[in-house]
Amino acid sequence: MKLAIITDIHGNEMALEAVLQEIDQHGDIEEIWCLGDMIAMGPETNEVLFTLCS
Repeated sequence: MKLAIITDIHGNEMALEAVLQEIDQHGDIEEIWCLGDMIAMGPETNEVLFTLCS
């Protein structure tokens, strides 16, 4: 099983979208694990939450 680990996005929605697109392009990643620090410091906290919940 292949998995992707993401962390330290810090409210940067553009970076999160780029990482998620890269993960999708691999096509064989079964799970994405988030280790934290997704929001609270960056300019697009709400957008990051929306992306994660949709």
